[in-house]
Amino acid sequence: MAIVGRKSLLLSATALIAFASVQALADEKSKSDELVIAQAAAPAPAAADKSKVEKITVTATRRKTALQKTPIAVTAIGERALENSKVENIEDLQALTPSLQITNGGNPAAYTARIRGVGTQGNNAGLESAVGTFIDGVYRSRASVAFGDLGELERIEVLRGPQGTLFGRNTSAGILNILTKRPTFDTDAYAEATVGSFDDYAAKASVNFAAGENLAFRFFGTRHEQEGYIDVNPGRPDAYDGNAKSYFSFRGQALWKLSDKADIRLIGDWSEREDQCCSSATVFGGGNGRTPAALSPFLATGTSAPVIINFIESPLVGKFSTDRVDSQVGFGNRSTNSDIDDKGISGELNWDLGSASLTSITALRNWETIYAQDSDWSGADLIYFADDGQNLTEFETFTHETRVVGDLDWVDYLFGVFYSNEDIGRHSPLRTGTEMERFLSLHRIGDSDLSLRGAIAAFFPHPIGTPLYTPDTPGGLGGDDRYQQNAESFALFTHDVFHLSDSLSLTTGLRWTTETKVFDAVYRSPGGLGCAAVESTLGLNPGAGAGSLAGIVGLTCLPGARHALDVLTATAPHHQERTETEWSGVATLAWEVQENLNTYATYSRGYKAGGFNLDRSFSDGAGSIVVGPAPNTVVAGVVTPNPLFLVPQTVRGPNTSFPAEFVDAYELGLKTILDGGNLFINTAIFYQEFENFQLNTFTGISFIVTPIPGVISQGVEVETAWTTPIDGLSTNLSVQYTDAHYDGLGSLTTPGSFIALNPGLFLLADAQITHAPKWAVTGGFDYDFRLFNAFAAIFHMDARWQSEMNTGSNLDPRKLQQAFAVVGLKFGVYTDDERYGLEFFARNLFDEKYINTAFDSPLQGSSISPTSPGGVGTSTIDAFLGEPRMMGATFRVRY
Repeated sequence: MAIVGRKSLLLSATALIAFASVQALADEKSKSDELVIAQAAAPAPAAADKSKVEKITVTATRRKTALQKTPIAVTAIGERALENSKVENIEDLQALTPSLQITNGGNPAAYTARIRGVGTQGNNAGLESAVGTFIDGVYRSRASVAFGDLGELERIEVLRGPQGTLFGRNTSAGILNILTKRPTFDTDAYAEATVGSFDDYAAKASVNFAAGENLAFRFFGTRHEQEGYIDVNPGRPDAYDGNAKSYFSFRGQALWKLSDKADIRLIGDWSEREDQCCSSATVFGGGNGRTPAALSPFLATGTSAPVIINFIESPLVGKFSTDRVDSQVGFGNRSTNSDIDDKGISGELNWDLGSASLTSITALRNWETIYAQDSDWSGADLIYFADDGQNLTEFETFTHETRVVGDLDWVDYLFGVFYSNEDIGRHSPLRTGTEMERFLSLHRIGDSDLSLRGAIAAFFPHPIGTPLYTPDTPGGLGGDDRYQQNAESFALFTHDVFHLSDSLSLTTGLRWTTETKVFDAVYRSPGGLGCAAVESTLGLNPGAGAGSLAGIVGLTCLPGARHALDVLTATAPHHQERTETEWSGVATLAWEVQENLNTYATYSRGYKAGGFNLDRSFSDGAGSIVVGPAPNTVVAGVVTPNPLFLVPQTVRGPNTSFPAEFVDAYELGLKTILDGGNLFINTAIFYQEFENFQLNTFTGISFIVTPIPGVISQGVEVETAWTTPIDGLSTNLSVQYTDAHYDGLGSLTTPGSFIALNPGLFLLADAQITHAPKWAVTGGFDYDFRLFNAFAAIFHMDARWQSEMNTGSNLDPRKLQQAFAVVGLKFGVYTDDERYGLEFFARNLFDEKYINTAFDSPLQGSSISPTSPGGVGTSTIDAFLGEPRMMGATFRVRY
């Protein structure tokens, strides 16, 4: 990994910041306040003070201040609430905060986090997350890289809106700040075992101890196995359970107390996942691919993709043509095994300088996923990633952050420096199956298994004169691409609170960021035999002159079969670089109206770096990437030769980059404490306007990043928590309304508008963006009580309801998920000293079946377009599903 360039500048800046702080502030007195926030979770069952809500220390603003006086929209979730809701990964957080949405796009590298309706669609390694994730101060560059068992949690803070002046990495939508338990100088340990639905078996253990007066250790480990909940290939001999889980995780920490004013925390972690991820279920069977033919009584019902697949697989079934979300049934003839290896080390220095404090965090992490995929989501052998270890994505990341925080009488200040160096490697060998040509022939061309081959031979003879190009798509071959990207980022930031009076303050923050990304790609298309015949007639941009044969050309020259990029990278990789330097910041005016009533108004400018699309692209917005003589053309099936066609063509490398994403955000907040400190109500009204929103769209065969000119996210958030007069009963309720829609895209009839230039996205104009329900509500309660006067007990409930949302990036109405609710319960019984505990739990208690992400199944029909009959696509729609009801029991022992 190359960690060069600005490293010396980073170290110099760090030293200067520390030196200047010590010299200028040596005589000032620190004024950190104790921070207390209202939290709905109850204290431990045997705890005494139930008249107040749980007290949690929060460092979202990098200094200790009372949350109700902190002018920022943040949801803080304490240890007890996390434990009661069985939060083990970031996906579980959705039950506790309505502004957060976590979705999966079909493989271990495709998790997406969204806040206030805005996030970065998964499954494209070149896209950084709009919602940043920090675990113990270390930035995780993608939601997938942060997905895994989080271990022992102290608290999680969800910061809403653009960030950049408090945390090392800038984000455009928000931050998940996750803090695990630190080592202490006490001795304690715990172990637990869980059994549950779908043969769920899990074990966790932790131990904390001191080795002398200045050194303490904490170790945590977990092992988890669970069978899948998708019934794959029912009735077939190759049936199995899809979406099975298997992982282990280990985390070791050491805390070295250098003195009364300085300590070093070292963390090492390693986890491995070997899952069956991910299977899908049919939502819509799609329309006919061609005019129904009486090939057999079986095909007389039509030529939709499921009909053809079942004909090919007869007497077995290979695809259902009706909605199977409720039954959670899917198909696949290829492996969906995935193997994720995630490991890292970090060191954190905390130094009390007397009048200021210095924190420095350095980390090195490696995340690698190797996964197989049945990419046609059917029992037929069409396209796939093989289970041979070749389909690989790897992130290797070095990060460093140093902050100095201090207080003067008139200002609380923060200065920071951040550096990151990230290497991404991706090998993408998408292969064609043995039945692909037969399927395309019957579904789209004619009544013979060789219809596509015959059509190619009729109009595009092989260069060496072979009558039939045999075969069109050989099984086991296909696109075979390799990508490398290095991203280096350096930033200076400050966040300062000026005390204008005892009740009025002005916060200003500023960030300067410079980013450099270097991209290299090598493309190979060994399976494009049929396309080679087409290209011999029409050239390396065959679609340009296809005319009436556009359908045949499109099926034959799929992205993985075209050879223009092979020609481009025959002797050297396709190389691109981009550097951008940007400013971002925040300004907030906060007013303490009275002791328990605080309000604020904020403007912030957010920024997320641009990058490169790590998938095949044959156009850069300026037309075809092939330049040179015009190719031959086809009119009414007749090839019209171009006499200049024999002149060699030149392939111009496509500009696969996409621009930076910006957001201007405005927010008004009101925070109140009532009922003697037992009730808090926090309200925020927000308006966010995004420019060049980075939308990752699936074309049916590849992923393309498209910058959207405008997105507006606006709405209202209300969070409440109440410790009721009933002894032991506390409740919480949070409501979010979000109008997040595309803005200023024009229409098909507006020359030069975004929609006119991207007609396949015609449904986006003024519509609610994907995975953005307008309403989301979370709530629940905890009730502590005595059981038989011998045990402490707790009854916990949490629930999330959300309104309908479209789960497809092109907003096809067939991808709509209706409103639904998910409820979780826990009943626990404990000894008074909490040494022993037995818990019974349920997630998704009422077994709600819902869509996580819906998509057009590759090759199986045409997606929706403005020219499709009635504006409805013929494609089969499949979906990745949410988990069904999960129930179980956990036995825990503490010492």
